[in-house]
Formats: sequence, structure tokens, C-alpha cells
Amino acid sequence: MSDTNTQNNKKTKRESRMVKVWDLPTRAFHWSLVAMVFIGLVTGYIAPEWWMGLHIWAGYITVTLLVFRLVWGVFGSEYARLETFTFSFSHIISHMKEIVTLRPVRHYIGHNPSGAVMIFALLLVLSIITVSGLLVLGGEENQGPMAGAASYAVSEIAAPIHSIFVVLLVIMVVLHIGGVILEGKITGENLVLSMITGLKRVPEGTAPLVHRQARPLAAILVTATFFAIGGSLLAAFATMPPSGLNHLEPNKVYETDCGDCHLPYHPSLLPAKSWEQMMATLDDHFGEDATLGADSVNEITTYLVNNAAEKWDTEAANRFKNIDPEYPMQITKTSYWIRKHHEISPETFKIKGVGVKSNCGGCHTDHYTGRFDDQKIKIPKAK
Repeated sequence: MSDTNTQNNKKTKRESRMVKVWDLPTRAFHWSLVAMVFIGLVTGYIAPEWWMGLHIWAGYITVTLLVFRLVWGVFGSEYARLETFTFSFSHIISHMKEIVTLRPVRHYIGHNPSGAVMIFALLLVLSIITVSGLLVLGGEENQGPMAGAASYAVSEIAAPIHSIFVVLLVIMVVLHIGGVILEGKITGENLVLSMITGLKRVPEGTAPLVHRQARPLAAILVTATFFAIGGSLLAAFATMPPSGLNHLEPNKVYETDCGDCHLPYHPSLLPAKSWEQMMATLDDHFGEDATLGADSVNEITTYLVNNAAEKWDTEAANRFKNIDPEYPMQITKTSYWIRKHHEISPETFKIKGVGVKSNCGGCHTDHYTGRFDDQKIKIPKAK
């Protein structure tokens, strides 16, 4: 069977000619999207959290690429146009049977029916990933154009959707690569090379190709209009203050009396009941006597309770208000803190500038804001 296929492939190559199928913008889109998906997967699931800035930019560029592809699917050259690879359901099923039985019946100049299904599915899945990602970025991280519109509760809904469709994307990428390899085995075409050079083989005797030229000016105008409208809407959203952040006035008594011994923690890192318990037991403050005057205790307690975790809608506040009942006053004992820091070696916490696990400011350069952005993590290196 394999010898017969090899002979047929050699015969096909002798009786075929090379033609330009994929234009440069289509090829540039394809490989740019490959790069962005790769960067997105690495920075989102493999690289440390402080690479999040690169992950966000990969998402923004992916959105731009998706918009371009849809526009170019209308105004691009012949085989970049969506209408040239829109097939009927029966046609798609027929082609899939050909693939399964390794018996191709018809040669396709552009995308074949199975490839077309994969392209539309990838566009849809990537769109869902980017939209859900924007909602997570806005609601959980208080960043991006949706920071003022998306709450933490919205991000809690969007986050699992984002993760599920990323897994689906990985499966589809594997299937896509497998399909390309299988197509090459069946037809003898090097589809990877074709997407680099833009050239594909066409069997002799094929009717003259209808090849409509691209309309780049129309594509530019439509794309510019879309981004002008969409950009204006996002810019309007971006002017809204982040929904989960409050304006926190500094308290000199808290910063002085508590800051003399350790980092003054952001009030949003513990719930009100934990702050109340802590301020009521200063005579045994983690094994030390930290007793303060009554006026100082009242002022600091009021400040901490009025700005406790319940008053904020940040990721840190929502996570840390779920304290460990056995350690109600210790942030580092919460399941969230442990999970977020499990990859950091104990030696790191001993580095000068960090010292102890509870020194948030040793690594989080924005700890005083209560944001704790992933991009603002700077872990000191041991000297």
C-alpha cells in the first residue's frame, strides 16, 4: 500500500505544476498566530507569573490578528477568502471519510473541507479565549480595558472558561499538526513549505485557476474603521477606575507604630474579624509583647477594619479573606498563599531583603497598593 502511494505521489509530482496560492499577508498571519499561541501557552502555564505582561501582549496581538484574518477573508486574494473554503456538511463528511480511508478523491487548491473546519473552529476558540482572558484580566487582576467593568465575580466565571478553551485549543493544535502530516502522506504535498513559500502543486489538466486579486486598500480602511470604533469603546472603558480598587489614605499611626517592627501590611490582606482579633491580643503578638496605647489601638483598629478584605474586590482580598480557622491572623497559613508560593524554595525567603515569608514587600514591589500584580514580582537574587 505504501509503495503504491509513493509511486502515485511521484507520478503526481511529475504531472503537476507549481502555482501561487497563499498570499504574503495570509502566510504572515499564520506564522504570527503560531508564535502568539506558543508564547501564550508558555507564559500562561509554564513560565513564572511575572511573565504575565508578555502573556497579556500575546493576547492583544492575537485579537489584532483575528480581526485582520476576518477582514482579509473578505478582501484578500482568492484562496485567502473565507468563501473559497466554506463547504457543505455533506462535503465535509465525505472528505473526512477520504482521510480515514487514506483514499483522496479530489484535489483542493486551497483549504480542503477538513482544514476549513479546523480554521473556523480555531478562530472561534481563540476568540473565546481572548474575550474570557480580557474579563479575567479586568476582574481578577484589575488591569486592561475591562478593569472598570468586570468584577471579581465575573472573572471567577470567565477563568474556568478560559482554561477549558485553552485545553481545547491545545487538542486542536495537535489534531491540526496531525492532519497536516497525514495530508502530506496521502497527497505528497508539503503543506508546511507551502505556507512558507505560498506555492502549491496543481495537477496537470486542472482548469485555469480563477484568481481574484486582493483589495488591500479596502482591507486597510475596514480594519482601521473597526479599530477606531472598537478602540474608542475600549478606551472609554479604560477611563473607568478599576472596580476592585479603593483609594486608601495612608495612616501615619499605623505606619509608624506597626512599621517600626515589620512591614505595614495592606489592610485588604485579612478580613475585619482577623484584624480585630490581632489588635485585641497585642500583648501576645506572635510571641512578643506589642502593646500600644489605647488611642493608637483604637485608631489602627478602625483603619484596618474599615479597609479590610471585605471592602475590596481584588484577587488578594477575595482570596485572603478565606482564612485558615486555626491561624486566623496569618496570611502565610492560608491555602491560597501556600499554593501561590509552593514553587519558591525556603532559601529564597532567607535572602537579604526578604528575610521571612511574611515580608510581602520583599518580592511584591506594589504591595503598598494592594494590587499585587504578577508583573510587579521581583524576587531578589542571593548574593
